[in-house]
Amino acid sequence: MTGVGGRAATWAQRDFVAWGSALGGTVAWAGVVVSAALNYRRASVPILWWVLCVIVLVCFLSLGGSRARTSTRDRAIFAVLTLAAIGANAVWGADLMSGVLLVLVAGVAGWVVPARVSVPLMLALTAAMALILWSENATVVWALLYGTLLFFASLMVHVVVREQAARREAAAVAAELEVTNSQLVAANAALHEAQTRLAEASKAEERLRISRDLHDGMGNQLTALSLQLDLIDRLVDGRATNHVAQARALAAELLRDTRGVVSTLRDTRVSPRDRIARLARSLPRPKTSLDLAEGLDAVPDTVADTVVRVIQEGLTNAARHSAADHAWVVVSCEGAGLQLQVRDDGLGGSAVVPGNGLSGMAERVALLGGELICDTALGAGFTVTARIPLAGRGVPDASPAAGDARIEGSQLSRAAQPDVPADSVVG
Repeated sequence: MTGVGGRAATWAQRDFVAWGSALGGTVAWAGVVVSAALNYRRASVPILWWVLCVIVLVCFLSLGGSRARTSTRDRAIFAVLTLAAIGANAVWGADLMSGVLLVLVAGVAGWVVPARVSVPLMLALTAAMALILWSENATVVWALLYGTLLFFASLMVHVVVREQAARREAAAVAAELEVTNSQLVAANAALHEAQTRLAEASKAEERLRISRDLHDGMGNQLTALSLQLDLIDRLVDGRATNHVAQARALAAELLRDTRGVVSTLRDTRVSPRDRIARLARSLPRPKTSLDLAEGLDAVPDTVADTVVRVIQEGLTNAARHSAADHAWVVVSCEGAGLQLQVRDDGLGGSAVVPGNGLSGMAERVALLGGELICDTALGAGFTVTARIPLAGRGVPDASPAAGDARIEGSQLSRAAQPDVPADSVVG
């Protein structure tokens, strides 16, 4: 009893083909044994014949199934089965029912040996039976009859083997297609989300452009018009004063409406994740992978601006100083805090020497009550980690450096380190 690769399997796990072949072979074997037991010459049946018949049945059931059996152990069992069947025919009953044992050999040959081996093997079994019958002065025609049955049984088993292999291959392909389909569905959903976010970002950029054009163009012209009307109001008198006053009121109202439109357009908020994505795309190197929590879009604007600036500085340093090929940005919202990390695979250094960029990042994070940690080592790249509280955070009222900002292995001021080692990282 075997499963895939020759490993043992219970009969309950077998399919209809395995059960059918085992049942059919057992019935055929029982027909041989029962006919010998009921034969009038049963007293002349040697004990060795009965032993060989039992060996044939055990080997046949061991090799039955619905999968190819090509292991060394299976082929050894098949060799024992073949020799036992030939031996049983040589010992007794070749001219009676013992030839059916050779049919059992043909019935499992398709599972064990390829088709190119089965044909010579069936010819050899037919020749062996003809030789046994000839040596016993029996009718050799029986060898032709059993030879035909051998070839037919072997052929049918090979057909079943190919059908089972095709079914398993089709099932494997169907499973792969299902996995691929689920991946395509997920990719399509992600693409749709990205297109939606890109469209929103494009709309926001267009609104900002229009607001700038209104402010710089119409806003300035309306302001100049109001000044001109003020000047005219001082120069005229009589009935013209009322008309100038009305013109001044209309100009002031139009200016207020224009400023309101500009303010409304500028209030459109670009999500932090979109800003970070555009920032990563704008850098030719390093190649940046983003893992941004959805909760990032819901944080306050002050926190979002700080996160974007820290990531911008981290990626800029990776491009300028680290000679990095890849960078990874991870932002997660855990509990009442936010954590971000910018990591690259650059050269790294033996120490961190903070410049204006790293100091500025530390100050921004400190203003929000958070901490900034920078870490590096030779050949290990550069890592910037920031933790910012979101709930109940207090903003220090002292200098920007009064928060819990720190950079491992260095100070925030470069003045304290006038001699910078050659293998240090300057940010």
